[in-house]
Amino acid sequence: MIPQNTHIRAYRSSDAAGILAIYGPFVLSGAVTFETELPTLESFTERLNGIASRFPFLVAESEGLIAGYAYAASHRERIAYQWAVETSVYVNQPGLGSALYEPLLAQLQARGFVWAYAVISLPNQASVNFHAKMGYEPFVTYPDAGQKQGRWIDVAWMRRRLNPSLDGSAAPRFEAAQDLA
Repeated sequence: MIPQNTHIRAYRSSDAAGILAIYGPFVLSGAVTFETELPTLESFTERLNGIASRFPFLVAESEGLIAGYAYAASHRERIAYQWAVETSVYVNQPGLGSALYEPLLAQLQARGFVWAYAVISLPNQASVNFHAKMGYEPFVTYPDAGQKQGRWIDVAWMRRRLNPSLDGSAAPRFEAAQDLA
């Protein structure tokens, strides 16, 4: 359920500062992201614009402020991987994760993507539980996948099937998010 006074909509370039305010603390402390330096607003906006031009990218806006966001991005760059995406969600209010992921996954499914992957640094049982609730299944854990703040971190991969993987499948549609009705 979406918290009261919250609206889910497609990303706009003007959202980048609000998104960076949510993302920044994860960069500076903890291992939710392996990014180690806070990006500049200019470089971050450019990055987000690039993602949003090709994939669904949704934000939760509450009383004029960004309260969370979810997006899909390339899993790998080679064309043979084009049917798989990595999904991410960051929120600063409880209850927004599902409200963002449900329409994100629906838009990915409608565009013909086959797999949605979640990449979760461990330990992070809340994220593992959330993704399991959203229909993702664990399929591999990479031990000591990266080091941040002086400690080695395992990374779990979870996946959710969006569409059947059929030989000769048409390429998925790469396009920006659709606003919700």
